[in-house]
Amino acid sequence: MMGKLYGIPIALASLLAAPQAHAQTLTATEAGDGSNKGQAIATFYYSKSTRGFDADGDSIDIADYEKVELYLLAEYEVAPDLTLIFKPSFRNVSVEGGDDDSGLGYTDIGGRYRFAENTDGWLAVEATARIPGVSRDDNLAQVGSTDAEYDFRLRGFHNLSFGEDSGFIDGQASYRLRDGDPPNEFHADVTLGYRPDPDFLLMVQSLNTISDGSGQGIFDEYRYHNMQVSGVLTVSQSVSLQAGLVGTIAGENALRERGFFGGVWVSF
Repeated sequence: MMGKLYGIPIALASLLAAPQAHAQTLTATEAGDGSNKGQAIATFYYSKSTRGFDADGDSIDIADYEKVELYLLAEYEVAPDLTLIFKPSFRNVSVEGGDDDSGLGYTDIGGRYRFAENTDGWLAVEATARIPGVSRDDNLAQVGSTDAEYDFRLRGFHNLSFGEDSGFIDGQASYRLRDGDPPNEFHADVTLGYRPDPDFLLMVQSLNTISDGSGQGIFDEYRYHNMQVSGVLTVSQSVSLQAGLVGTIAGENALRERGFFGGVWVSF
């Protein structure tokens, strides 16, 4: 039984290596005043997991898992409806009983195309290729993160009103093709934003991943559901600061992560 409990964080360490950072951000037009064509967002994540979820969704003891990540998301609108996306990452992952892993993580390259819009919102399709960084197949913390991935996403954005205050809802659904042994994935992400003040944005996010069945080798089917709560403070016309908390609220064959994150948003 102990071997199975220790196997969960080893097999899934990289499945949660990227807590959908793209879902926590807005496009440049929502982050600024609409006159900017680009944005760069640097984000720092720290999370730790001392417990996990078994195949029945029950909480269990596992080997300790710790992760530090840095992301740089760059987006630029090259045409009225077309935005290019570039997102490199750096990470340090440690699993109890295994070696630490540090180095370049996945780099996302792709684009977003808006095919419908009105004054209150829009619909878009997004496609990205995820290129793995330097990896070692013999490193336990690297299991499942050594091969390319391809994400195809449908996204919708709609402005909301809360009395005299403003807000928005952002919904995303994707299917991710994964090379190698891990199974493909379904993703469903929802962000609710609320502005009690023009210079402050509060966001609550539900980030959900479900495997498309089982993979090969050690990869069983899994699911996990993360929640993020954060605030974004505008400190100048082009710069905002973000801080928040992240946690896994439910799952099967998954880690139960707890952590925090912070970021700097720059519009241009």
